[in-house]
Amino acid sequence: MRLFLIGLFVLFSLTMKSQNSVTISGYINDGTTGEPIIGATVFDLSSLQGTISNTYGFYSLTIKSCDSAILEISHLGYKKKKLKISCNEESELNILLNPGVILQKVTVSARKGKSVVQSAETGIIRLPIRDIEILPNLFGEVDIIKAYQLTPGVQSGGEGKSELYVRGGSPDQNLVMLDGVPLYYIAHFGGFFSIFNSDAISKVKLIKGGFPARYGSRLSSILDVRMREGNIKNYTTSGTVGLLSSKLSFEGPLKKDTSSFLLSARKNILPVFKLFDSGLGYNFYDLNAKFNYKFSSRNKIFFSFYKGDDILKQKTNNLFSERKNTIQWGNTLTAIRWNHVFNKKLFSNTTLSNTYYRYKQTVENKYGLLVLQHEMQNHLTSSINDFGLNSDFTYYYNPEYTLLFGISSIWHSFVPNNEKYEQSGDDVINFKRIYQNKFQAIENALYVENSLSLKRLKANIGLRLSSYHINTKPYYFAEPRLVINYVVIDNLAVKYSYSLMNQFIHLLSYSGVGVPSDYWMPSTEKVRPETSSQHTLSIVTDFNNSGFEMSLEGYYKTMSNLITFRPGENLLGNFKNWEKVAELDGTGNNYGLELFLQKAAGKTTGWIGATIAKANRQFENINNGKEYPFKYDRRYDVSVAVNHRIKDNITISATWMYGSGYPITLAEQHYYIEEFDVFIYGEKNSFRMKDYHRLDIAANFSKQTKWGERTWTISVFNLYNRMNPYYYYYEKKLLGSTVKNGVFHPVYSALKLYQKTLLGIVPSISYSFKF
Repeated sequence: MRLFLIGLFVLFSLTMKSQNSVTISGYINDGTTGEPIIGATVFDLSSLQGTISNTYGFYSLTIKSCDSAILEISHLGYKKKKLKISCNEESELNILLNPGVILQKVTVSARKGKSVVQSAETGIIRLPIRDIEILPNLFGEVDIIKAYQLTPGVQSGGEGKSELYVRGGSPDQNLVMLDGVPLYYIAHFGGFFSIFNSDAISKVKLIKGGFPARYGSRLSSILDVRMREGNIKNYTTSGTVGLLSSKLSFEGPLKKDTSSFLLSARKNILPVFKLFDSGLGYNFYDLNAKFNYKFSSRNKIFFSFYKGDDILKQKTNNLFSERKNTIQWGNTLTAIRWNHVFNKKLFSNTTLSNTYYRYKQTVENKYGLLVLQHEMQNHLTSSINDFGLNSDFTYYYNPEYTLLFGISSIWHSFVPNNEKYEQSGDDVINFKRIYQNKFQAIENALYVENSLSLKRLKANIGLRLSSYHINTKPYYFAEPRLVINYVVIDNLAVKYSYSLMNQFIHLLSYSGVGVPSDYWMPSTEKVRPETSSQHTLSIVTDFNNSGFEMSLEGYYKTMSNLITFRPGENLLGNFKNWEKVAELDGTGNNYGLELFLQKAAGKTTGWIGATIAKANRQFENINNGKEYPFKYDRRYDVSVAVNHRIKDNITISATWMYGSGYPITLAEQHYYIEEFDVFIYGEKNSFRMKDYHRLDIAANFSKQTKWGERTWTISVFNLYNRMNPYYYYYEKKLLGSTVKNGVFHPVYSALKLYQKTLLGIVPSISYSFKF
């Protein structure tokens, strides 16, 4: 640690050179809507110095003092702009870029710091929203999560699932943030699609390795989702009618060029889920809202809101019984954010937030004859309520050195498992049981990042100090972060990163299909925080600025203090002592090689991803203490996504994916005892499911009308109707019966292993409009 801090000081000192310079700063926005443009390049053609706008569209560029300079401002999908400015004194310059035709060839000089070759980043994938929106989809539902499942190192966990299993990690090890605020369970029923409404989303990025020090609290990935701010110049309305859901968005200025708003709602309208189960009643909705107000050139305030719920009801009846099962789950997020510019070099963002996840289940059973009646009710509640406050600062010392630092605090309130059970009736003893528990904890963090950009060497060197307090137990951690990028030649770089991460919450999940049975548990005196250590090494190139970018990245990640259910255990009847049914102190060992080739500009865009990986787990009392493959260990994975613009108003797209089978545990021996089946299982996850592959296609037809624009989207999921395995089960079929000693005995076939397929070929259509 001492050497690490000395290195920070030395690198910081090397950049502290005095020079006669001036600083130009301001915001970069879309000239049509006023939306901030994230990642736009500002480049001085004289000094060959450049910078990039941050998450809020703010930039700061320090150049040598002179009479005049020419700045070139560019971003993919926008017309390039050149401005001649006076550079003999510091000034504020706000820039508007107009949307333009996406050219087939992108000419971006590597010296401008925009290329993947030049950036001090590893394991980061950015997919343009415009590409995600025209990809093939299930039932016409655009989903950013499913798009990222097509990238290397990311698994879905099964057919139709909207979860992320990143580099051998589980879903709870992903920090999913909406406008910088964490969310918990992010999938709608059955995982068919996520809670993110693409109409309300501006930018998305996934970080799998080389984590900057500003991020923490999770082991495997960061999914940073940013909402749009709303059109600050004109009122617009847009919507989509689809099979799974329909959505409507409305945005516009409250005060032109000063404040704007965005309202977007999504809900299931058509009863598609009844096709799968006639006894199922299901409803969901998502509501996004955003408001911003610009007080001055130095102060801007934002309000973000999200609320979504799933309500699942299932009712079964027969002559003597009635059963009702109602499950509701969802998130509510509220955040107030303040952007403040102290001066031309120092920018800050302060956020006050609340995020609330809840899960409620009610089971009611009524059964009996006309006289004897018996009734049972069971209510289960699980929730997390977080209040957070964080301040982040960016100091643009010069084009070669940027300092980022900040502090954050989260107050966690956990209700892992409140239960109320009642039974009454004529033939039973009336009984009532209530169990309630609540944990409160506080999580704090302090971080610093040093971003260096020298001629050949780029680096991000950071340190995160985190703490977690629950009851009388404190935990303290130092988490070093390092990304080094050496530019071998202008279009080729070698990168290395190291990240140490800690996670203070744990997810206990029941295996199964459909609704979530997830319980978020805090770290306690007995259950220690999870820890991971990850090394990555990559080679990246942009093929001489041809518009293609390619990375070949290898990683090695270890994890410790993992938890899972003990074999045969669950929480039913054990809520009070949940630590006793959890297997603690598990380890994970993950490594792999990932290839990612992307083209983000031109008439044809898309990417190819390929992964060779291995993910193992080890617990003392599972599999006789021996290491075994993780449930979602997929050794080989290939995915292809292609979008092609035939005309300005017609696009076609296709995705194809292949993955080797997931590991499962099957019986090695089987025998009968008095006509009962007895199974003997071998080592855990020692068998593999059949390989998975699927082709999806889609076509989008747009047309300008008198009132605006409309788009028809036709897509086909699983075009060649591949019967992919969802799960396996043993079954013997009834063939008939025989009579022995005057008694009928059933005759069964031999016990066989069968495969369950969830979805075959599924065509869909949707209609979108905007005016």
